[in-house]
Amino acid sequence: MIHPLRRLGLAAWGLQPLYILTEVIVGLRASADYSFAGSTVSDLGNTACRQVRGDVLCSPWHAGMNVAFIWFGCTLIAGALMLGLRHLPGRLGTASVAMWCVSGAGSIGVGLFPVNAEPGVHGVVALPIFVAQPLAVLLGGLALRATRPGLARSAYVVTALSAVGAIGFGAVVGSDAATIGALERLALWPGYVWVSVVAVSVAVSVVRGDAEHRTRRQVQ
Repeated sequence: MIHPLRRLGLAAWGLQPLYILTEVIVGLRASADYSFAGSTVSDLGNTACRQVRGDVLCSPWHAGMNVAFIWFGCTLIAGALMLGLRHLPGRLGTASVAMWCVSGAGSIGVGLFPVNAEPGVHGVVALPIFVAQPLAVLLGGLALRATRPGLARSAYVVTALSAVGAIGFGAVVGSDAATIGALERLALWPGYVWVSVVAVSVAVSVVRGDAEHRTRRQVQ
């Protein structure tokens, strides 16, 4: 049997890719000037139309996007505490959990302080995400290298992708770069997929373990 708290943790991390789907849906409802490659994620949370790099960006579904920032930030933290603490072993695992909590808290802040309304606060709460998230994946991979080597190897790939995106985004933020949105998404999206893969892997292991336990009892 899967403990209820662990089941909640599995759901919290397993459903993280739905954030990406939410972002795509809201982005498709944004104004014609909005571009997934050339516009930032934060612009989807703008509570009013604004001019950015010569484009007029409007996000009619901004309320849904800001709720998603908060909701998925909360579930990222919940998954880290209810699943990560149990299945990411050792000090490295604990450090990974801490970084996921920082990333989740940043996401919550992004939703509470839209960039057009509170640009200064928004920048302060968003910046740690781009450091914490690649670190969280890397530390998680290092923690799993002995027990789940396949997940560890995937973590290294995700870390590399996220680091390239984060560094690239940091280099072009505030400029007219046509790739700012693509780099930001490269920095963030792989991490949300990775925690989902971790959740699925844990769920499969638990189910297999329960099945083997039942088989042994029947044999006895």
